[in-house]
Amino acid sequence: MTEIVSGDVCFEPDCHAYTDLDGRRIMSTTQAIKIAGLIDYSMVPAEKLGYASLRGTLVHAATAFHDQGRDVNDYYIPDWVMPYVRAYQRFLMDTGFAPDLERIERPAIVKIAGLSVGMTPDRVGTLHGYPIVLEIKATASAHPSWGIQLASYEMGLPRPPRRREYHRVAVQLKPNGDYKLFEYNDPLDREIFLDAFRVAAWKLKHGLAKLD
Repeated sequence: MTEIVSGDVCFEPDCHAYTDLDGRRIMSTTQAIKIAGLIDYSMVPAEKLGYASLRGTLVHAATAFHDQGRDVNDYYIPDWVMPYVRAYQRFLMDTGFAPDLERIERPAIVKIAGLSVGMTPDRVGTLHGYPIVLEIKATASAHPSWGIQLASYEMGLPRPPRRREYHRVAVQLKPNGDYKLFEYNDPLDREIFLDAFRVAAWKLKHGLAKLD
């Protein structure tokens, strides 16, 4: 797939690779969390992981089309994906979340505590007047690492106007067309992400891990 170039980042969606304009590969938030061991899918069959990855890709594409004002009916979306899209639409109607159209899944390389980090927040917007960074998940169960992932995004985003920080929210989309919200407010999440990133960088340096 063609690279997406945004500011100082080249992003290859197929392999989720972030490269700066000097050609240096930059570790992403999700790679750091995985390499540090906060998530571990090694026991999950490859076929199941592949299906979950495809589902996530299609759901993210369809919900992005919706937020961009496109008619999702103009695109081929498998029947088994549509309940997740309807769940997202219901979430928008119920909550009034307003996404920033300029920052829908926009790749970036940012500096966090002096570290270069690749990230693509799903949505940045407002909810009840508060700035929100939102993660969209089409998974069967929630995972505590979502709060860590969102903490990295919150630290990497420009400060919201007249606010000190973003509220961190994940929306879990379900195959029955329902959804569930998770809010994260533990300030330690930021420190845990930084620790995870440094552990992952150490493992890469010593050949104990590699970027996918």
